[in-house]
Amino acid sequence: MSYDTPLVINHWIATTPEKVFEAYTAPELLHQWFSPEGLSIPLDTVVIEPRVGGRFECTMVEEASGVHHENKGHYLEFEPPHRLVGGEQSLVGGADMPGFRSVQEFTADGAGTRIHIEQYGLPAEFVGNPMVIEAFRSSYRKLGRLLGVATEERACE
Repeated sequence: MSYDTPLVINHWIATTPEKVFEAYTAPELLHQWFSPEGLSIPLDTVVIEPRVGGRFECTMVEEASGVHHENKGHYLEFEPPHRLVGGEQSLVGGADMPGFRSVQEFTADGAGTRIHIEQYGLPAEFVGNPMVIEAFRSSYRKLGRLLGVATEERACE
């Protein structure tokens, strides 16, 4: 069952919105940080078609068990370097289908970028779940290490 209230994550990273956008849209970068600690994304599973209607695909692999989790979607909005919206979308006619929708916004904030995430259509147990929030945080810490910059949690507003 989906929940109407979004999962909201805010995080800050000491780099520009352009660098964050690139990390989200360059397969050779995304595969190194997009999964939480304990999971990895093989580069050969990443498909990014950087345009509205373009595909976004990757497979997260649990390092301990080898279990694979496929992620497949389409870009509904693509506004470099500040906004990406993705979700499940019909391949016929491009019409939205009910289900998951993810909004990523990258806003200059002091000497860095505020990453603001809203995800809709998740099961109720995901929203506000400390384990889910920590999974996002661990990914952003990986991004900081990849880029050689500081990151910090920001309270949800």
